[in-house]
Amino acid sequence: MILDALSPPILPHRTNPFPYAIPSSQRFLSSHKISIRSHTVFCAHNAQNLLDKMPNRPSKVSLWSSLILDSTKGGGFSQAFNIFSEMLKSDDKPDEFVLGSLLKASSGLSDLCIGEQLHAKAIRLGLASERGVRTSLIAMYSNCGFLELARQVFDDVPFVHLTDVPTWNCLISVYVSHGQYDICFCVFSYMLSMGHLAPTDATYASIISACASAGEIKIGRMTHSMIVKDKTIDKTMLLNSLITMYSKCGDLDSANKVFQRVEKTNIVSWNAMIAGFGQNEEFNLALKLFRELTRFDQQVLVKPNRITFLSVLSSVSGCAALKLGREVHAQVIKTGLEIETSVGNALVTMYGKCSDVIKCRLVFNRLPFRNAITWNSMLFGYAQNNQMENCIELFKEMIALGIKPDNHTVTILLNTLSSVTPISDCSLLIREIHGYLLRRSRSGLLNIAAYNAIITMYAKCEMLHEAEKLFNWMSKHDSYSWNAMIDGYSSNGYYDEAITFFVYMQEQGLKCNHLTFSILLTACGRLASAELGKQIHAFTLKHHFPRCQHQSHLLSVNNALVAMYSKCGSIRDSAKAFHQMAKKDVFSWTGMITAYAHHSMVYESFECFERMKRNGIEPNSVTFLGLLTACAHAGLVKEGTQYFDSMIEIYDVNPNVEHYACMVDLYGRSGDFERAVKMVETGILQLNLRQNSCVPLLKALLGPCHAHNQLELGVQVARQILELDPEDETSHVLLSNLYASVGMWENAITVRNMMKAKGLKKEAGCSWVELENRRHVFVAGDCSHPDRKRIYDKLAELDEKCRLIGYIPMTNFVLHDVDEVQKEAILSSHSEKLAVSFSVLQNGRRKGAIRVIKNLRVCGDCHNWMKFASKVEGREIVLRDSRRFHFFKDGKCSCRDYW
Repeated sequence: MILDALSPPILPHRTNPFPYAIPSSQRFLSSHKISIRSHTVFCAHNAQNLLDKMPNRPSKVSLWSSLILDSTKGGGFSQAFNIFSEMLKSDDKPDEFVLGSLLKASSGLSDLCIGEQLHAKAIRLGLASERGVRTSLIAMYSNCGFLELARQVFDDVPFVHLTDVPTWNCLISVYVSHGQYDICFCVFSYMLSMGHLAPTDATYASIISACASAGEIKIGRMTHSMIVKDKTIDKTMLLNSLITMYSKCGDLDSANKVFQRVEKTNIVSWNAMIAGFGQNEEFNLALKLFRELTRFDQQVLVKPNRITFLSVLSSVSGCAALKLGREVHAQVIKTGLEIETSVGNALVTMYGKCSDVIKCRLVFNRLPFRNAITWNSMLFGYAQNNQMENCIELFKEMIALGIKPDNHTVTILLNTLSSVTPISDCSLLIREIHGYLLRRSRSGLLNIAAYNAIITMYAKCEMLHEAEKLFNWMSKHDSYSWNAMIDGYSSNGYYDEAITFFVYMQEQGLKCNHLTFSILLTACGRLASAELGKQIHAFTLKHHFPRCQHQSHLLSVNNALVAMYSKCGSIRDSAKAFHQMAKKDVFSWTGMITAYAHHSMVYESFECFERMKRNGIEPNSVTFLGLLTACAHAGLVKEGTQYFDSMIEIYDVNPNVEHYACMVDLYGRSGDFERAVKMVETGILQLNLRQNSCVPLLKALLGPCHAHNQLELGVQVARQILELDPEDETSHVLLSNLYASVGMWENAITVRNMMKAKGLKKEAGCSWVELENRRHVFVAGDCSHPDRKRIYDKLAELDEKCRLIGYIPMTNFVLHDVDEVQKEAILSSHSEKLAVSFSVLQNGRRKGAIRVIKNLRVCGDCHNWMKFASKVEGREIVLRDSRRFHFFKDGKCSCRDYW
C-alpha cells in the first residue's frame, strides 16, 4: 500500500459555517449587483414557448439547467446567474445540476459570497450531499482560496457517500492545485486503505501530477506499478502523464521506456518525450526524436502541432543549431503556425540564441499579434548578441506604444547594460534604473528576480559595495540572490570573500543548488587553487550529487569541474572528471578540447573533437575557438585554416571577432604577416566592425610583430590602436618594447613618458604559489617575504646548477639600456624564479609538481631557465602564464619552445 504508514490529517469539524440563506430572487440579485442585460434575459414565458414546440417535452428545470450549463461552459458566468434569476422568478426550483453549474460559475468569478449563498441554498433544498453539488462546492472553495472550507465540505459528507470516488478525486486534485502534495499523498493512501474504493483515471492523473511537481519519483514508480496492474482503465493518457512525470524528476531512461511501450502513440506522447529531453537539456536527443516523428508522420496520422514546435525550437535554442532551426522554421511555415504568437515567440528566441539577429527581427516584424513575451524575446536577442543600441531603441519603441515592461523586461535591460556598457559610464545609469525599480516596488510590481539582476549588474560594474547594500536591504533572498553575490565577489577577484559568503550561506541553513557549486568551482579556477578546488569537489560529492535527480544539474557541475581542474594546471584530473561523466553535452566536449589546447596537448584536442563528432554532438563557436587556440599554440597553420574554413562551409557556424583574432595570431606567430594582415581586413569587412570593435584584431597582430621584430608594421598597427583607444596600456607597452628590442631607446622612452602623461601604468608582473592553503606572491627583485634570505640563497644555488649543465642568461630579453652584468642581475630575480626557489625550499625533495602562476606572459629567459631547473631538481614544474600552461620536465617544455 502506498504510504500506508501515513494517515490523512483530520481537520477540526466546524458546525454549520454557512448561515446564509436566499429567501428571494430579489435578495439574491441585490447581494452581488448582477445587472440584467436585455440580450441575456431568458424569461419564463420564452422558456415555456420553447417547451411547447418540442416533440419530446423535457422538464422545465432541465431546460433551465441546459441554458445555465451552456453559459458556464462558454465562460458567460454572469449570464448564467441572469438565467438563474429568471428561473427563480418563474418559481422553478433548481436541481443538483443547476446548482453544480452555478457553483462552477462562481468559481470562475472567484466570488466566495455567491458560492456561500449557493451552498446555503443547496442545504435548504437537501441537495448538498449530491455528487455534482459536493464536488462543485469543494472546487469552488478551493478556487476562491479557502482550502480549509473545501476540506470541511468533504469531511461533512455522510459515510454512505464516501464510496463515491469522484469526491475523493476532487479533494486530491484540490490539494495538488494548492501545492500541498504531502497531504494529497496522505488522502490517496487513506482512500486505498478503505479497501472498496478503486482509483480511476482521474485519481491516477492527479497523483502523477503531484509526483512530477514534488519530485517524488518513488511514489511515482509505485503509482506506475498500480496503473500497469489495473486492467479497468485506459492507459494511453496516463502513460503520457508518466512520461512527463519521469522527465520532470530527471529520470529520462524510465521516461523513454514508458514512451517505447505505449501501444498507440499519439502526438501527446511524442510531445511529452520531446519536451522531457529538452527540459533535461538533452537537446540532441530531443531533435533526434523530432526527426523520427517527421518520418513517422509520412506513414500514419501523427502530425506535429503547436506544442511540438515549441518544444523543438526550445531544444534548437539550447544547442544553438542554426541550420536545424531553419529546417524547423520551414516546417512551421508549411503547417501555417508561423503567425501564431507563441510559436513566433519561440522562433524569435531561437534565432536570437543562434546569433542570427537579422532573421530574429524579421520574424518579430511579421508577427500580427505581439505580447510582452514577444518584446522580451526580441530584447533578449539583441542583448545576447551585444547589440545594446538596438536593445535600447526597441525598449523605447515598446514604451512609446504603451506596452508596460514587466520584471523580465527590466532584468533583460539590466543584463544588457552590465555586459556592454563601459564601467566608467555605468554608475549614473545603474542608479537611475535602481530608482525606477524602487518606485515599482512600492506598488508591488517588482519581484525578487529584478533585484537579483541589479545585484549582478552592480557586481559586473565593480560596484560591490552597492551590491552588498542592496542585498542587505532586501527582505527576502532566494538562491539566485546568494549566487549573484558569490559570483560578484569571485568575478571581481575577491575570492576569499566569495568563499566566506558561501560559508555564511551554509551557516544560515540554506541549501546550495547546482549553480552555487558551479560558481564556486569557477572561482577556484580563477584563483588557480587546486587544493581549494578539491575541497569544493569533495563537498559537492557529499552534499549535492546524492540528492540531485536532474541530469542537467549534474552536467553543469561536472562541466565546471573539468574547467576548474584545467585552469589549476591538473589536466589529468580534468580528463578524469570528463571521462567519469555519465552524460556529456557540447559544453563538456568543448571544455575538454579547450583544456587540452591550453595545456599544449594539441593532438589530444583534435582527437577529442573527432570523438565528439562520432558521438553525434554538433560543435558550436566556442568549440572551434578551442581548436583554433590549439593550432595557434602549436603553430599548425594548415590545420588551423582547415578548421576555420569548415566552420561556415560544413557546420554553418559564423566566426566572430575571437575566431578572426585567433587566426591573425596563428598566421602572425608563424611569420606569415601577409596572411595575418589580410585576415584582419577580412574580419573587419565580414563582421562590419566599427572603430573600437577593430581593436582586438589589431592587438592580435601587434603581439607577433613584437615577437618577430617587425618594426615598421608593428609601429603602424600600434598607432592605429592608440588612435582608436588612446588609454590602452598594453599597446603602449608593446610599442615601447618593440622600439627597445631594436635599440631605439629614445623612442621607447618617449612612449613610456606618454604613458606617464596619460596616467597609465604597466601592470606589475608577479608570480605566486600556493602551499598549505596560503598564497605566496612574489614580484621581480622581491625583498618583502619573511624568508627572503633563504629564498635568494636557494635561487643562487639553483642558478649555479643550471649554468653547470648549459644554462646561459638570455640578456636580449632585458629591454633596458644597461650593460650585460646589470641585465643578468635583472634576469636573476624575476618573480617566477623566486616562486620556484621558494617551492623547492619548502617542499624539499618531494615528488609532487611545483605549480606557479604568473599574471603576465613568461619571458624567454625564464622559460629557458625553467627547463634546466626541472632537470637539476628532478621535478615537474607547471607554469601558468597569461596565455597558456607550460609543463617543464627533464629539461623540456610541453610547448616545444613555441609560445
